[in-house]
Amino acid sequence: MLLNVLLALPAVAVCVYVLLPMPAIPRADPERDPAAYFSGDGLLMARAVDRRDWNAIDKMVHERGIDPDTLFDRLGRPILAWPVITHNPEGLHLLLNAGATPDARMQSMGVAAESALVPAASMSDSSYLTELLMRGGDPNGRNAAGQPLLYVAFASGHWDNVQALVLSGADLDTTLYTGNGYDTVLSWYSRIGRFDRLYWLLEHGGDPTRRMHDLPGSRLAGTADSNEGRMPIVEDVFYATALPRMRDWQQACQAWLLNHNIGRPPMPPALRMREREHERQQAQESGNNEIAL
Repeated sequence: MLLNVLLALPAVAVCVYVLLPMPAIPRADPERDPAAYFSGDGLLMARAVDRRDWNAIDKMVHERGIDPDTLFDRLGRPILAWPVITHNPEGLHLLLNAGATPDARMQSMGVAAESALVPAASMSDSSYLTELLMRGGDPNGRNAAGQPLLYVAFASGHWDNVQALVLSGADLDTTLYTGNGYDTVLSWYSRIGRFDRLYWLLEHGGDPTRRMHDLPGSRLAGTADSNEGRMPIVEDVFYATALPRMRDWQQACQAWLLNHNIGRPPMPPALRMREREHERQQAQESGNNEIAL
């Protein structure tokens, strides 16, 4: 009977509503109190940025005539760096819309401090650096130590930021300190055996043939172990011992070099010395065996 009643009931469409969580809105770092870094108009601006208060920012800039590029914290960082170091992407966007310049930096006695691009290049979230670059930031900028942004991103371990800088026009052949050396972003990755990333850099125009030079007065100058003219990046591609997961990429880099008429260079001096020492030890062991017989 009950079964017959149930079968006789009309079909009823049942709607099930699932409450999904709202997307999280990034919040500024609550542990950083702007009062510890700013004062006066800079503090007012920083607090407005923390609140994401466009009306307050707009009023300060367009009614009171405050130029955000003239506001710096006690460490000499521009106000634009504040939303970067406090992980506040919306605040960064608002300041840029208000006219803040990505390359703004404090000038003190002719020495330039760092722009907002420097902390952005060292962050794991590449969206900060990407926005600054899209708004006209210089991808070839340097930090207070004179290191290029490419190195800042590399040393921080953020390949996404390295790629963003390269795609925005960073000079792949800029060196860490000297102007004519080999110490470019290609060498930083070849040195640690990241041949996958080296291949990408080669494909994007990096020069692997940058050469070493002997230091003035070097005792190796003019000898068979001289560093003059060596190409360390090319040497790494042909002679470095790669991890198993990098061997295919190392071979791809070798093929790239050969296809661009860059052949296998002489064995690096350190490797030659190891081979000579190995041969000497083998000869010594062979002699000892003959005496024993």
